[in-house]
Amino acid sequence: AAQGFVQQGATQLRSLRVASAAMEEAMPPPQTMSQCISQATSAVRAALADGAKLLEVEFPPLPAEQMEAADTSAYDIAKANTALAVSLARNLAADETTKSVAILYPDLAEADRAVEDYGTDAPAAGVSFHSLRKSFLEADGVGDALLALIGKGKSTIKPVEGADCYVCLTFSAQELPDLETLCELENFDTPLVLFNLKLDTQRGDLGLPAFPPKDLQWRFLSRVKPAYYLRTRQYSLSMPTPPFVVNYQGAIFRQYPGGFQSLLDTGSKYRCVTVDQERPALGTFKQTLTNALQLEGGKTEQFARTGVKAITWWEEDKDNNELHKDWRL
Repeated sequence: AAQGFVQQGATQLRSLRVASAAMEEAMPPPQTMSQCISQATSAVRAALADGAKLLEVEFPPLPAEQMEAADTSAYDIAKANTALAVSLARNLAADETTKSVAILYPDLAEADRAVEDYGTDAPAAGVSFHSLRKSFLEADGVGDALLALIGKGKSTIKPVEGADCYVCLTFSAQELPDLETLCELENFDTPLVLFNLKLDTQRGDLGLPAFPPKDLQWRFLSRVKPAYYLRTRQYSLSMPTPPFVVNYQGAIFRQYPGGFQSLLDTGSKYRCVTVDQERPALGTFKQTLTNALQLEGGKTEQFARTGVKAITWWEEDKDNNELHKDWRL
């Protein structure tokens, strides 16, 4: 028994050393948008080199104060995302395997708006703006023409000829099945980068009236590998003594091939609390930050209700419906 205890202790010590080394080697989160694009480019390149074809890039396209401002419109966010996507696409177009990058919008109106903003449909060498759907003039017959007008129907979805890679912008939850159709038309062989689509939020809408069924997560979105992921979260913690409520925040950060970092905002910088090889559930992430906050305060006994540990249906997958694990890794 004593020998078993010693072996268990040695195993735990090795695990702590591995975790500590992972945190020491973890890539620090970006401080500027330029760093975001540089890190995202490196992450996408690394994932493509490892054979990934369906990738997620997610980070705030504007500073937090602008994202939360009442006068920041959806157009402002879409315009910022287009500018960032052009920067990423320009970097990728410099590579031998992705010389032609198509920035893809769900419909012709949004593609035309980008062309109008830039004054061209080719904002950089090897980069071009496109609509996922055929225009009314390209439709094959009256039926397709009507579908093209209302932006519906699989028959109006067209791959971009000669595209080596897609960077997909502004797709809503209702339009995600259209990307699945595009992947099928491309035989899942041409890389797709789902750029700042807030997939975590969109997954939560699946299964609701007028939204795609939850099966879209199991068969398609589960294939999306998070190559670059920076998502901030804010929480509140109840205490039995003054100040009674403590507000705190942190972020999940991942730059492929690195792990998923749970970062605690200490006021002046982010502190890496843990590094996981699998994406942590949001409830687990919250508890990790809460535990780290208690340790920093040195008064664990003062903290009371931290809320019920929650897990979403797509994180739990209680019926084992998930066909792919890429979205977790």
